[in-house]
This record gives sequence, structure tokens and C-alpha cells, in this order.
Amino acid sequence: MEKNIQINQNRQINSLGELKNEALALFNSAQKEIQIYSHNLDPRILSSSQIETVIKGFIRSSRYVKVELLIYDENNMRNFDHRLVRLSQRYTSNVKIKIVPKDFHENHFTFYLVDNRRMVYRSNFERFEAEYLQLPNAKVNQKSRLFDDIWQQSDPASFLRALTL
Repeated sequence: MEKNIQINQNRQINSLGELKNEALALFNSAQKEIQIYSHNLDPRILSSSQIETVIKGFIRSSRYVKVELLIYDENNMRNFDHRLVRLSQRYTSNVKIKIVPKDFHENHFTFYLVDNRRMVYRSNFERFEAEYLQLPNAKVNQKSRLFDDIWQQSDPASFLRALTL
């Protein structure tokens, strides 16, 4: 089932409101895979009820879809009730969180990648300025390969797993 969402070509994002809207539209367009590379799953953007609803709908759309989340430090997230962490605890087959190895901690960027084709990229994770990019674009291909490389080298976020009794 193809989602009929029209997303414009490459463009700049200049505010928190625009960033939230772009992330929501981006995730809503996903068909197979959502990959998020973020220091702490920025709660200002990624822990909203709208994002949770869209990603939950995506997860429920097929048992073959996946959401992969790369974060820097799970300890920073232990005391915060993040909606994406809850989804990872509920949908353990579809949503995985891994810890970025220390070798990559010098990266200051954040990006959200959908189906290896469309991306919201922030060159500095502390700022809201970003750009929306889609194929054909060298940065989309580069970040897609980087995500996959880091994913292979990363360990699961053990403290964020669901506790089952």
C-alpha cells in the first residue's frame, strides 16, 4: 500500500515548529524503514504524541517494517519517559535501540532517515536548523551508509529494554 504523501524537494528548515512538522511528514511517508541517529532522541521533537501515533501506525502496518534508533548514552534517558523508548519496549521485534560506539561520539549531527531515500538532517544536534533532503542526493546516500556501518558496530541499549516478569 503506497502512501500518497507529496513531500517537496530539498529545502531548509529554520524553526522548531518546522522541524516537528517535517519529522512528522517524513515518518508518515515511511513504508519499510525508519532510522534515527540522535544523541538523546531529542524529546522536543521525537517524544510527541503525534510522532508516537505515526510511528505506531507504521509499526502496525506490517510485521516486516523496522525502526532503528541510534543514541549516544542510554543513562541520560533512564529517568525520562520517552515515547519512542516505550514503543521499543512494546514492539520489540520492530523497534531496536542501540548505543553509538565512543569512536563516533565526535559527530555533532542528527538525522532521521526513511527508506534510505528521504532525510531530515541537522548539522548540529543542539540547533533546530535543518534540511530536508531526498534522493538523488549524495548526503542521503552517505548518511544511509554511515548509519548502517554504525548500527553493525553498536551494542543494544540494555537498560532501556522492557522488563518482563
